[in-house]
Amino acid sequence: MRSLAPNGLARAAVRFKPASFAGTFVALMMSALIVTACGVLLESGVRASVPAERYANAPVVAAADQSARLVADTIDGPEESAFPLPDTARVDAGLAAKAARAPGVASAVPDFTFPVRQGAGPGGAGLTGH
Repeated sequence: MRSLAPNGLARAAVRFKPASFAGTFVALMMSALIVTACGVLLESGVRASVPAERYANAPVVAAADQSARLVADTIDGPEESAFPLPDTARVDAGLAAKAARAPGVASAVPDFTFPVRQGAGPGGAGLTGH
């Protein structure tokens, strides 16, 4: 059986070609750094969640459908497709007044939203603030 004793090959390579050793060491360190950074980003993305605390004490929350529905006539009959809306669909403000008049309701508060323009000029992205 062969012995696994060191034969000095690695030591000789470092002594005669130190630039290759340094380059290999730097490449391994940088790859370990990139893998670690990707792992940190992945875990922070998996664990990060923002709880909806502003509705925590509300016994009932009414929300609009957050999808646009399209019904198309096909050979097999009508077919419905749902597409997510680019912004949050809001419930009509009159619904809060109607809900407040319902028996057993102490108060109904609509969600106050306002438009926000991101960027300068007419080409800025439109967002909704709460």
